[in-house]
Amino acid sequence: MHIDAETVLFIKYIAATIVLGGIILAPAYLAAQTKKSKTDAMRIRIASWVFGWTGIGWLLALFWAIKK
Repeated sequence: MHIDAETVLFIKYIAATIVLGGIILAPAYLAAQTKKSKTDAMRIRIASWVFGWTGIGWLLALFWAIKK
């Protein structure tokens, strides 16, 4: 079986997208695991989606998710 370079590149892009999505959504997952209220969990999820592309915004959402 022969896999060409374009297929390998496509698979790499799919894998990178899945990993990046998992990293960006990590604060929302942690908020659910730490039993945050629905309002706080929603705010963390929205902050993660909107500001997740910046490192500082993602770190703030992560801190907010794990804060007791």
